[in-house]
Amino acid sequence: LGLASFTEETRDYFYGREDEVAELARRVQRKLLTVLFGQSGLGKTSILRAGLVPRLREQGYCPIYVRVDYGRDSPEPAEQIKQAIQRTARRSGEWTQVGVAAAGESLWEYLHHRDDVLLDEAGNTLIPLLIFDQFEEIFTLAQSDDFGRARAATFIADLADLVENRAPKELEARLETDDSLAERFDFARGDYRVLIALREDYLAPLEGLKSMMPSITQNRLRLAPMTGTQAMAAVMRPGKGLVSEEVAAAIVRFVAGGAELANAEVEPSLLS
Repeated sequence: LGLASFTEETRDYFYGREDEVAELARRVQRKLLTVLFGQSGLGKTSILRAGLVPRLREQGYCPIYVRVDYGRDSPEPAEQIKQAIQRTARRSGEWTQVGVAAAGESLWEYLHHRDDVLLDEAGNTLIPLLIFDQFEEIFTLAQSDDFGRARAATFIADLADLVENRAPKELEARLETDDSLAERFDFARGDYRVLIALREDYLAPLEGLKSMMPSITQNRLRLAPMTGTQAMAAVMRPGKGLVSEEVAAAIVRFVAGGAELANAEVEPSLLS
């Protein structure tokens, strides 16, 4: 595929990262928030799209890709995310409480409506999985002007309530004056997942959010370069006989700067 990322459609050619995909899937299943980080060019997007998503889709998850636009012409980030959920949900199944969502409500409220569950065509429960790839844009593109910075701050506060599974302060204030609101929400729900993927050099700014979002330090996976064995699988297995093992080993050694296979560290983007 060259420098293009692998996708669900091209996953039959995606090899070498089986261990990382399995570990990432375990982490997603275990906690509300998972952080995937690594240097640029190591294939984070490919692992998500060609590895993790097909695996979790088969296990009852509904993956939802979100790339927030912080521009003036776009809706608020929370609205963009809710729209992405709605679009994907319509393709995957349907919510049991159609029309219960209210305009302007927070992400936490949207995913905590009582008895509002996402079901597939067979009636099986689906778990929404919000995937924020290239999350570092919140520290780059969003910081270009005061408008973007304000939007980023609002989004971070909304996301923090969601991943920490705490009712927003605005909702708590409304509950003080209207007890009946509590019946609309299931405060114990945690049937959703959030995955943040970003470049390793933006890990420090992310950790700067831990006072609001302690979970960002609790469940994360660092993506390392491919080993020589993994790189050999990435060359040999998609080719299915087009490349001999000797030639494949020569390719891997070349990309690894002349290192022997046992000590090779390979950047997947260069291998592609």
